[in-house]
Amino acid sequence: MSPKSSTPSLLSPAFLNKLDRMALLAKKVKPGVSKGERKSLRKGSSIDFADYRDYVQGDDLRHIDWNIYSRLESLYIKLFEEREDLTLHLLIDASESMKFGSPSKLDMAKQLAAALGYIALAGHERVSIEAFSEHGVQRISPCRGKGSIRKLFSFIEGIESGGDTNLEKGSDRYLMRNRSRGVAVLLTDFFDDSGFEGAVQRLVLSRSEVHMMHILAPEELNPKLTGDLKLIDSETKTFAEVSMSRALLKQYEANKIGFINSVRKYCTARGVGYVQLSSDAPLETTVMHLLRGGGMVR
Repeated sequence: MSPKSSTPSLLSPAFLNKLDRMALLAKKVKPGVSKGERKSLRKGSSIDFADYRDYVQGDDLRHIDWNIYSRLESLYIKLFEEREDLTLHLLIDASESMKFGSPSKLDMAKQLAAALGYIALAGHERVSIEAFSEHGVQRISPCRGKGSIRKLFSFIEGIESGGDTNLEKGSDRYLMRNRSRGVAVLLTDFFDDSGFEGAVQRLVLSRSEVHMMHILAPEELNPKLTGDLKLIDSETKTFAEVSMSRALLKQYEANKIGFINSVRKYCTARGVGYVQLSSDAPLETTVMHLLRGGGMVR
């Protein structure tokens, strides 16, 4: 059975066909030491010819183009595009707050992770994925190639949420186990009492190209609440009794915009890609326009 026919709950076969024509972008990642399928900006000694340069003492004589020497009596070195591995690091916030929304924020995170993972595996990149919360870590070993798509999708479908959020600790533990540079994507609602800044900074220091997917539920973006309510925090279980009014909703809107802008400004100031979206956003539009426009895929 093909991956496209075995994963209807995550991505439709028609959408997978479109993803086949896309590829990850990694504009800031410096070359590594292993050679894979991705063309590096570094000139090396692989099979794809790139250019010539003048010979200088100490160059490998095997790379001299003797045909040019026979015609011009000048020594030129052949340069080639070196291929290297690229790892897509997918980090999913699996805390209790990600359950919220219709559809839930975790559902959107899973679909985005599946889409990005599919693009990477179809492009012969390595994919490493981990879902974390204070209750523990869910992960599989890094995988590569289209033959790993079913394994990746099965893992993503099985991710469960629960526990408090600690983005910095989760990111730090992930990076201790996964040191290869690449493209790191954190999918989260950024609801963390200890702050989000530490997680962003840890990922930046890993020297990967970092992107943040800030997912909020439609009920959080545009609440439709009236009357006397008891609002309960899904993670801490603390509550507040409020009487909803136009003034209170206006204050909520101001706080929401301030929160989103603070995350966006912190990320962009550090060269981190940032996309904010609703959990009910059309997946295809999100991938084809938001992620492409944000420089994550092409």
